[in-house]
Amino acid sequence: MLNEKYKGKLLISSPEIAGDLFDKSVILICEHDANGTMGFIVNKPLEDVSLAIIWDNLGYEKKNLQLANENVFIGGPLASNAMFVIHSPEYFIDKKTIKVCKEVSVTGIKEITDDIQKGQGPRKVLFSLGYSGWAPGQLDDEIMRDSWFVSEKIENLIFCDDYQSKWSKALFLIGIDPSKLSSYAGSS
Repeated sequence: MLNEKYKGKLLISSPEIAGDLFDKSVILICEHDANGTMGFIVNKPLEDVSLAIIWDNLGYEKKNLQLANENVFIGGPLASNAMFVIHSPEYFIDKKTIKVCKEVSVTGIKEITDDIQKGQGPRKVLFSLGYSGWAPGQLDDEIMRDSWFVSEKIENLIFCDDYQSKWSKALFLIGIDPSKLSSYAGSS
């Protein structure tokens, strides 16, 4: 039976993954158990889509204009119309919030949006559309085939505004120089 050994850790794509959504991805793993694995890509924002556009589509007022220009990230290819909020752990709704690790929690958008709009939400947020998922044992197989690096170090990567460098920063955290990886040598 699988345990939660990857929950709260980062998956960092290796050169084995190229040319698709997971190319140079950093994924926060939120669940990993006998039912499979669920996580969110945290370094790939949707192009030309801000939180204001999403709120308009959901019929919410833009009460919190500071957040209106926040990026919305592609969480993964599954449930691409479902929105989640990855956030700092001081905000919690019983039976609605998943505590991922000591630095990060996740709550579905319906439950947290009103509080965010009122300025009563979490201090740090990352908005994600969709999620990434693996069947039971699938992620373990991909890691054994060197498709992913695993990092226990999250540091400040999840909520870092510099999303373009999250992949290389995540690699450096685990002691890998991205310029030394054969498939990516010379690329940024």
